[in-house]
Amino acid sequence: MKFRYLLVFLPFLCSFLGCTVEHAEEQIIARHVNGVKKTSIWVYPDGTILKRNEWYNDGIKELEIPYDDSVPHGEFKRWTGFGDVAMIGHYKKGLRDGKWTSYFVDRLNSRKKEAERYYKDDHPVGDWIGWHYNGEKAFEEHYDDNGNPTGVWKKWHDNGVLAEEKYNCHDLTRSISGESPILGYIKRYGRNCKIIEHFKCSDDHLDGEYKKYYESYGPVDSIAGNCEQAQLKEEGLIDSEIDFGAHTTYRADGSLIKKIKSNYFKGREKIQWFDENNNVVRESNFITEETDGPTESSGISYGTCANSSTLFCAETSFVRSSWPSGTLDTCTLSYKDAFKQNIGKYPASLRYIKAGHVLLYEEFWAYDDPPTSYGDPALRVSRSFYPDSMGGKMASEGFWQRTLDGKSKPHGIWRNWYPSGILRDSLTYVNGERVGEQFSYDSTGKLTIHKTENGKNRPVIMHILGQ
Repeated sequence: MKFRYLLVFLPFLCSFLGCTVEHAEEQIIARHVNGVKKTSIWVYPDGTILKRNEWYNDGIKELEIPYDDSVPHGEFKRWTGFGDVAMIGHYKKGLRDGKWTSYFVDRLNSRKKEAERYYKDDHPVGDWIGWHYNGEKAFEEHYDDNGNPTGVWKKWHDNGVLAEEKYNCHDLTRSISGESPILGYIKRYGRNCKIIEHFKCSDDHLDGEYKKYYESYGPVDSIAGNCEQAQLKEEGLIDSEIDFGAHTTYRADGSLIKKIKSNYFKGREKIQWFDENNNVVRESNFITEETDGPTESSGISYGTCANSSTLFCAETSFVRSSWPSGTLDTCTLSYKDAFKQNIGKYPASLRYIKAGHVLLYEEFWAYDDPPTSYGDPALRVSRSFYPDSMGGKMASEGFWQRTLDGKSKPHGIWRNWYPSGILRDSLTYVNGERVGEQFSYDSTGKLTIHKTENGKNRPVIMHILGQ
């Protein structure tokens, strides 16, 4: 009551003593496209900021930040587009401080907590906790007084089942200080509590052994460690900084699909594929060569077809590089019997069959310089072939040239044929652009289009046929 009287009396006192009361005025510094104010600050005549506000484009206040000495200081508030509180926090001399609470956007259950987070000097501290909308715990995180992650972090599904457990996969302090990092792990689980992934980690990256499991569905079964029991899908070694990739994959019945042998110092050495009886059906061997420059490999790599672990739709030759190069003398694609008339007819570095296509595609890659020099190989020729059932003839042929930017672009004659062997079209490219005489024919061999092009966005001369 006395304070209220003082407020009433203060203006009279100031008038008697000759003092003035300064009021902060609102200054709009940004507007939405519809003209409604977006950002405004309240400023005293001397330039001191009292507070900053943000607004939605319908005029509802989005947030308010009080200021002291022109830096955020005091209680922060954010509202939803309906005017309900979405977050409450506190600033201390420009830095986040104390508890920050966020709320779900729900008109029926206002102030329903989504998470509680704590800060000191603007960095996270203490125990953070979050909830799902149904009230089940969603996550917990832990930080020491310096803002460093610590302890075991957890996430839960909205049915209360553990979804993720993480320990020491974010510890950067030891690597920075030179101390040996403490190994950690990440485990992820399905909604029925069955394990899905288990990775080991060091500092902030995956490092060491890992396992992946087939996800299963059904009732929760957490009795006597059953959550850790699941059908193995893949296991191996990983280092996200180097990724030398040794691993083995399995079918749902436990039989082998693929095994990759790799060495930290030599790189990838061998890839094997297996049928349902664990018999090797294809093997890629990589021969590592020690050179004056980087360690390079040569060999042949195979690629499986879509939705199959035993059919192979690609074959790539490697010579001194991870890029396709060299020559494939034979092809062991699963579909090779459909292309007996043309397999091995031309030098090729890469052969593949596209999903949903009937053609066999080949590419020939080569180095610009002699094999003893460095530099990536470039695409030189690309071809495609019809299967024997359609005549077995060439379907297309095009030539490429490396440009100054290091890319391969069409350069020279490009031709396409009908399955009967009749020419469909003959095109001329120069550095990726069609230049010169261009011809197209119908299936009988009759010329249908004849034009002269001079490059992209340049005039095209159409020739009138029959004259």
